[in-house]
Amino acid sequence: MGNVIGFGEMRGGAANETVCWLCMKSLSPRVIFCHSCGAIQPVRNIDHFTRLALERRIDINQETLERQYAAMKKTFDPQRFAIRGATERGHAAKQLEALTEAYETLREPVRRGRYWLGLHEQEFEESQAGNPVVQEMKIEFDHASSAGEVDRVARKAGQHFEEGVMRLLQSLRQQNWQLANATLVELDGMEGILNEVRGKRTQITDKKDG
Repeated sequence: MGNVIGFGEMRGGAANETVCWLCMKSLSPRVIFCHSCGAIQPVRNIDHFTRLALERRIDINQETLERQYAAMKKTFDPQRFAIRGATERGHAAKQLEALTEAYETLREPVRRGRYWLGLHEQEFEESQAGNPVVQEMKIEFDHASSAGEVDRVARKAGQHFEEGVMRLLQSLRQQNWQLANATLVELDGMEGILNEVRGKRTQITDKKDG
């Protein structure tokens, strides 16, 4: 995100000291409004959990996530900054953008799992071509020649996806990074098939009607 100010920027004289862009007083990178002058701060390079004031863990209480997002979203309502200067209005808009990105990432288990791997610097490279489950499902999907067959493949892919999400979260709890990565590859494959179901169903129906 181009608008994020990293921890190495906007520093004061002391090591690891962040300062307000307006009054230059010291403050924490987590602070949204300066305690001294009240100015809204630019987006800092903090993790999604910290941005939403959540405990940093793979399992998230969805109600808490929704409540935190709703409450913090109101903080950046454009109407609250209507009489502020262009700089503060810009910071508020970018803060809302970063908050929404954090929320969208953490509320989806698969996106959260991928993000969790990244936080732990445990990203691996693996092709779907090497995953037997994905390849088997793709072959079955490609050979489906009726709407009923497509629907059956879709149900199987959906079941694989749900089971995969549970396996992903469990592997991340156990810090089994290799299994988590392999599961993400499988989930991507199942999601790809599910995304193609409607299009193939339409093609089969149109061909039959024609």
